[in-house]
Amino acid sequence: MAIMHPSDITKRKHVKSEEDFFNACRDQLSEKYHVFFSVRWYSEENGKRIDSECDFLIFNPDYGFLCVECKGGKGIYVDDDDTWFLEEYDEDRKLRCSPYKQAEESMRFFKRYYEDELETAYPGIYGNAVAFPKFAVSSPITVESPLALTIDIEDMGNLQTRIIEIFRYFNVKRGGYASFMAPDAQKKFISLINKRVALSVAAGALIEDKERELAEINQTQDVVIDLLTHYPRAFIIGGAGTGKTWIAIKKIKRCLLCGKHPLFLCYNSTLAARVKRNIGMAGADVYSIDEFAETILGTACEAAPSVNGCKEYANLLEQLPDLQQYDLVIVDEAQDFTEDWAYCANLLVKDKGSLYVFFDESQNLFSRDFGDKFFIDSEPFVLRYNIRNTSNIYQYTLDRTALGTDTLVNQIEGVEPDVRKLTRKQAVISFVDSVVNKLVNKEGVSPEKIVILSNQRLDQSVLNDVSYVGGYPLTSLTDTVPGGVVFALVEDFKGLESDIIIFINHTYKGEANTKEIRAIQYTALTRARFYLYVIDYERTL
Repeated sequence: MAIMHPSDITKRKHVKSEEDFFNACRDQLSEKYHVFFSVRWYSEENGKRIDSECDFLIFNPDYGFLCVECKGGKGIYVDDDDTWFLEEYDEDRKLRCSPYKQAEESMRFFKRYYEDELETAYPGIYGNAVAFPKFAVSSPITVESPLALTIDIEDMGNLQTRIIEIFRYFNVKRGGYASFMAPDAQKKFISLINKRVALSVAAGALIEDKERELAEINQTQDVVIDLLTHYPRAFIIGGAGTGKTWIAIKKIKRCLLCGKHPLFLCYNSTLAARVKRNIGMAGADVYSIDEFAETILGTACEAAPSVNGCKEYANLLEQLPDLQQYDLVIVDEAQDFTEDWAYCANLLVKDKGSLYVFFDESQNLFSRDFGDKFFIDSEPFVLRYNIRNTSNIYQYTLDRTALGTDTLVNQIEGVEPDVRKLTRKQAVISFVDSVVNKLVNKEGVSPEKIVILSNQRLDQSVLNDVSYVGGYPLTSLTDTVPGGVVFALVEDFKGLESDIIIFINHTYKGEANTKEIRAIQYTALTRARFYLYVIDYERTL
């Protein structure tokens, strides 16, 4: 059975002939084949961008790839003006051009795309064909549409043999190949096609597919929410991307619908702002711990004692005669909480209220310990399934950090992370420039979908004197500029995510790979949903 990208097209826009061909590829082709459906690409004509699409790209590592245009209907013909028409059951439909020409244009694009991206000649067979799953074609439609490049209804029961025949046709036509694609070239080709789909115009077909698949996985988290109703206090433990914040938001919404008053607390003010927007309902109080204290205590916050750089508010809150209490208190990213902050959360719960504490031990960047001050005795609920990252990104994270190993990798494949080791400042700047420029100007990605993370603040980072990347302004989480690319410290981006992450990891030669360092890397890498660049920038002391 072939490996299909996506695995299912029933939830994607398609026609019946495409579904028939998709199913035939899936069921008849061997596991060696990768079949990509609806791969978008574009061309430039007279300075204007023309969006195009390859119905099917079929890849076999023993041969190469074929671009296949798929047409339905009950027949096809060309009139005296060389205009192509598809015979439909109601009325004939005029085609933009020859489907054989469409398939050939796609073929030439993807060959050129491989060579441009990897700066090397494409090593395998490349070809094109047209499939008519619903009717037979007994003779060439035109001179430019030979039967050798035609797949019709009579071929649908023996598709693998027919596809191999087409591969061999192009192999002979171009003089034959001494060898075919090496394993490394095969892997690079698959990754590039996934990238092409994921980063295409309008967010790309693959991202849309992944969004749907992730939404289905999310539904399984409802079970946890239902179980929590039986536990007034509970820990919920989960690795990065397991849906902790999503569960918290949904729990708050249910609380609001019941006419009750919830409170959401976390350490990161940016996360608090994002959660407030995602709740989208009035009545919930959403704060970082410091924001909450400032709101409740006002100027009294200035008198709060500080321990290890963290202010302690519990004594001040206890002294308030009319301290606001809540039906539901949720603490997210609790691994960043101190004992004092944990005790504050307790003070804010009504007698018959609920307290739910979400945390990830692998992301304890500050080496903090909330101890037993949440006063939760029951065994924690454990979230095992990653629903944020593609399998490629999360598996790379596991391999690199050895953290989050108790979290199950989801089966949604994507693009392999692009990892670079650089020692010159200008090389880092040039690489970031080229990545952003290519993503935005060539791949149609919005700059707002790109986030640059670093383990150093901007003024101490390799980008300290950079104002623009790839021609777009460098901005921050708190001072966003429309059309800008966000730069953020890893710690400030906890609990957040982005479709595309560029992680600049500042290191020193011979630096010990401590758990604290790996925890920062784990957090940074797992912020990427679909696409990840990693730059290991080695500096000298």
